[in-house]
Amino acid sequence: LHKNCKTYITLFISCMDEDCDDMMDAFTAVPDPYDRVYENIPASTHMLAPKPDCKHCGAKRFQYEANGFCCRSGKVKLAHLEPPLELKMLYTSSDPNAVHFRDNIRYFNGHFSFTTLGVSLDNKYTNMKSGVYTFRAHGQIYHNIFSFGPTQDGPKHLELYFYDDDPGLQHRFQRSPNLDRDVIRRLVDILKDNPYSETFRNLGGVDDLEEYRIELNTDMRLDQRRYNVPISSEVAAIWVEDSELCKYFERSIVLFGNDNKRYSTQPYYGCYDPLSYPLFFPRGEIGWHPEIPKKGVSLNEMLQSRRSGRQSLGSYTNSRLCVSVRDYYCYKFQMRRGVFNTMLYGKRLFQQYVVDMYIKVESSRLDYIKKHQEQIRADLYQGVVDSLQAGENRADEVGKRTIVPSSFIGGRRDRRRRYLDAMALVQKYGKPNIFLTMTCNPNWDEIISELEPGQTPRDRPDLIVRVFRAKLEDLKIQLFKRHIFGKVATYVYVVEFQKRGLPHAHFLLIMEGRYKLTCPEQYDCLISAELPDKSKYPELYKMVVKHMMHGPCGVLNPKNVCMQKGSCKNYYPRPFNVSTLQGKDSYPIYRRRDDGRRAKVRGQELDNRWVVPYNPYLLRRYNCHINVEVCSSIKAVKYLFKYIYKGHDRASVSIDEVDSDRNIDEIKQYRDSRWVTPPEALWRIYGFDLSQIFPSVRQLQLHLPNMHMVSFPAGANLDDVLSQEGASKTMWKVLEKEG
Repeated sequence: LHKNCKTYITLFISCMDEDCDDMMDAFTAVPDPYDRVYENIPASTHMLAPKPDCKHCGAKRFQYEANGFCCRSGKVKLAHLEPPLELKMLYTSSDPNAVHFRDNIRYFNGHFSFTTLGVSLDNKYTNMKSGVYTFRAHGQIYHNIFSFGPTQDGPKHLELYFYDDDPGLQHRFQRSPNLDRDVIRRLVDILKDNPYSETFRNLGGVDDLEEYRIELNTDMRLDQRRYNVPISSEVAAIWVEDSELCKYFERSIVLFGNDNKRYSTQPYYGCYDPLSYPLFFPRGEIGWHPEIPKKGVSLNEMLQSRRSGRQSLGSYTNSRLCVSVRDYYCYKFQMRRGVFNTMLYGKRLFQQYVVDMYIKVESSRLDYIKKHQEQIRADLYQGVVDSLQAGENRADEVGKRTIVPSSFIGGRRDRRRRYLDAMALVQKYGKPNIFLTMTCNPNWDEIISELEPGQTPRDRPDLIVRVFRAKLEDLKIQLFKRHIFGKVATYVYVVEFQKRGLPHAHFLLIMEGRYKLTCPEQYDCLISAELPDKSKYPELYKMVVKHMMHGPCGVLNPKNVCMQKGSCKNYYPRPFNVSTLQGKDSYPIYRRRDDGRRAKVRGQELDNRWVVPYNPYLLRRYNCHINVEVCSSIKAVKYLFKYIYKGHDRASVSIDEVDSDRNIDEIKQYRDSRWVTPPEALWRIYGFDLSQIFPSVRQLQLHLPNMHMVSFPAGANLDDVLSQEGASKTMWKVLEKEG
């Protein structure tokens, strides 16, 4: 670059000496030294290589997905039932009734659901009449069943089924006047074979309804490895008060007529899914429960496990014998040739369902943590001594705090641990050099090509996360194996999710010594903040206009999302600048010439002042928003791990809230403060990494004498804890011995 600059300047002086009539001819004869950044850009956009379907379950796989991604290499095998033909037509047909059904599927499902949905939603995105719909949920999701019987409000939810044999169906039309009546009639006919529907219809003509009892089986154990559809006698029972039949099922929910009570369906009930999502489970098919055996596990082994006490309802699944809740839904949310997966056609209901099921996955982990709080306790070594001196001699008397351990991904301790790991790398390898952000493009060809007719990318968050993750893996190869920016000494990245759901990844790179960026001339070799020449680089120009133009905001659009107190929080438009300079805040001021290049973006003519810095090679390769910036400040590390302070898009920051008994429940705080969108839910169900750090960091406690951590089981005698071998040894001493 320096040599090219000297050639350019020498030619300019020569032309002045010779009185060239047209100096511009001389300028065009020599390449602009700043064009170095556009060298070697790809001729086409990167496409994922095809990969054979899973040999065990037939699931479609994308590049870079592990062989056992979908079914644990054959250990998980679940039967699949084709939906009724009439329902399948509603999911696929282009006739007006079917389109109306799909566009309003959440409302139709809510109308026919046997339960009520309780969830806190971000109404800004969930009730949108136009724009991008996103089911963005906050806190827990509850599915409740209420008592039945005559009320002033008329029948609702499961009570509506009592009257479905009435050909007029006025009870349903009055309940949901805005839903198409023809579609309601079709759905009533479709669901007549549903065992729950069949049971409740039996109460349609009875007198003295309040004397009846409905018992719902919560412990069905039909083998989901075979085509088993429950019958009405397996899912529910009806009896009259004071009759001989008092309890039909081992575990159940009993509904009483007009007792004005609410009953909660627990996430580990097999009836949780079919009661709440009849349009996905039209035949009452059982959902996940803790006792679904893996392939090759006999029912006798399951029975022995239950008898031995290793498995109890609602507990964490016996991973050796049973299908975990995450593995179950990872298997369900797959595309398989020749298999019609109703869920993938569910549009907005699919968004709701995946968020609901992820919260079920998360709840199983948090419930496990909560149940095992008393089994393993930790306190400062000195704190144990203090407890003994105070007269406490039982371990379960030490501490009154329900904690979320650092092993729980996304928890406060986990985020802080990762933040400290990143700072340790900065301490050893120096300040960061490159900050890179890659955002998913929902219109990537790999996503569009897999959509069903009438679907949009937002209807398929499963495709969004799987394709983005594959592109992310390819980007890592470009950065860390092909060394397109030079050799990387260490890196950190985290994956986040926008409020509208699209995933994006933040990378922080620290380069090896000879590849560190130290001057503006080096910055210009990697980064451009200008519109490229449209005639030379037409495809790149289109991508810059589509992905890398900020706003417009300010006076051109005062209501843009980036506006705060009348100005852009990202400082756009940036000033024109004839050359790149090193800024005072460790961020460069990039070259943005007033060269006359313009682009029409969202109705406004924008110039180089609005360009977000990018690397032409990566932008041309991935065709998505991919911001690349030079940085040399640890502020970038703090930005990368901003969720140390507020978590996933926390609704509120509440540190150490104390209940009426002066106890601190970190699990409740976590549940009450995080938002979940469909892409994040699927990212976690699929088991993709949310962050990565290289090289790995081993944490050692830095503490005062006798103030290191000691782990011990609840109920242990503290004298025994202190006397056990290793209790007084610190990690520093152990590491010195290993060295």
